[in-house]
Amino acid sequence: MIEIDGTNLSLVDIAAVASGAEEVRLAPEARSRMEASRQAARETARRRPVYGRSTGVGANRSIVLPQNRTGGQASPHGLNLLRSHAADAGATLGREVVRGMLVVRLSQLAAGAAGIDPAIAEALVHMLNDDTIPEVREFGGIGTADLPALAGTALTLLGERRPMGGKQLRTRLSDWDTADALPFISSNALTIARAALSHQVLERLLHNAATISAMSFTALSGNPEAFSPAVAAAADTEAVSEAADTLRSLVEGHGTPARIQDPYCLRTLPQVLGSQSEELSLLGKLLARLVVSGHENPMVHRSPADGTSDVSHHGLFQMTNLARRLDALELALGSACATNLRRIDLLCDPVYTGLNRFLAADDAGQSGVMMLEYVAAAAASRIRANSHPSSLQTVVLSLGAEEDASFASEAAARLESTVQALPTILAVELICAVRALRLQGHNAEDFKSLRLRRMMAAGSELDSDTGDRDLRDDLDLGSEITLRDFTG
Repeated sequence: MIEIDGTNLSLVDIAAVASGAEEVRLAPEARSRMEASRQAARETARRRPVYGRSTGVGANRSIVLPQNRTGGQASPHGLNLLRSHAADAGATLGREVVRGMLVVRLSQLAAGAAGIDPAIAEALVHMLNDDTIPEVREFGGIGTADLPALAGTALTLLGERRPMGGKQLRTRLSDWDTADALPFISSNALTIARAALSHQVLERLLHNAATISAMSFTALSGNPEAFSPAVAAAADTEAVSEAADTLRSLVEGHGTPARIQDPYCLRTLPQVLGSQSEELSLLGKLLARLVVSGHENPMVHRSPADGTSDVSHHGLFQMTNLARRLDALELALGSACATNLRRIDLLCDPVYTGLNRFLAADDAGQSGVMMLEYVAAAAASRIRANSHPSSLQTVVLSLGAEEDASFASEAAARLESTVQALPTILAVELICAVRALRLQGHNAEDFKSLRLRRMMAAGSELDSDTGDRDLRDDLDLGSEITLRDFTG
């Protein structure tokens, strides 16, 4: 059971809730914080205009709504807002992604800056624990707020939309006050969740990518001078230095180098792996902050000086930093594809391995792993296409009320696509490296590094038959191995 308190929610916890491995509960202090925020929002709305509470939204922000006695607005404006903003289109997103969105939004609301009814947060808790979740489609957000996804969630909580898979919602809200409509949907929870889930998978993939590249380095008799302590000390970033240290420990005692100067795909491994690690770490730090940040517009708060309630209208919902972080990580992943493909190419080359071309059973015309190069290149093409920066896009919407967008939502979707393609490239390199090492007479016990021994042992699950055969099962198993957790 994971307690949502609005101050701390790890990316690991998000992944656990998203997968259904953990249930959630709302911390009492979070509920109290939300109730205090709700009262503060009401007090402020009685004395000055508050966007979405006293006014319309978007291009309608200058339209003043009639107030009721509580400082909120009478229905049906709140319901109208939710219904009008719930339009989305395209493919239906997976259950894990939607559950991730719900737990992120719950955490943000628990931070107490939305001025929203705590009963809505409790309804999200029931929705998650009952696994009765909304159907969300891919097109709608542009990196300024995931309005359609969250408005559709609200309609599901109200019973106006059926949950994913046609299940019945056991805990349903009877009404939705206007004061709670905009605060609920003014969030990038879906985009943040998609990025967080991709981040968690990439942590495993990149850890294993370093191990697999070290196996290729060994099979190709690389020169470990490129990872020496002197080189690590001279590296331009700490992450590159750490990557050099890691690689040095992985290939220690691997044998006599075959060359003074290796091809770049071996010699520049610290830069390649270090840049990926650095960008992944920076993205993780930003996401950890976003999942507990009250970025709702307007933001409800009390003055630290005299305790008076107030709101601040702002633009923090514009996910420019997230878009750039996602783009930077995509660039690091996309640029590395050239070295992945080159190592695969070298593993197929007798000049570098001393084995038959394409690691075939003989040199009399068998194709061996030749077609795996094509498979890896196709996956690399997808990743390279994804690395074109989403943050360079722009758009003008809502009669000019929104004259720009971060398109962080598109960047998060592209990272998902990259995460789906990357195991294929790593699987091909793993299959080739394992086959080459086997043919050279190596086994798992030959390596000093525990990481290499574990990966080579996993690789021994691959079929050892080097004759021409259908390699689809090898690719499936190889991809599964690259997604395993070898960090323990």
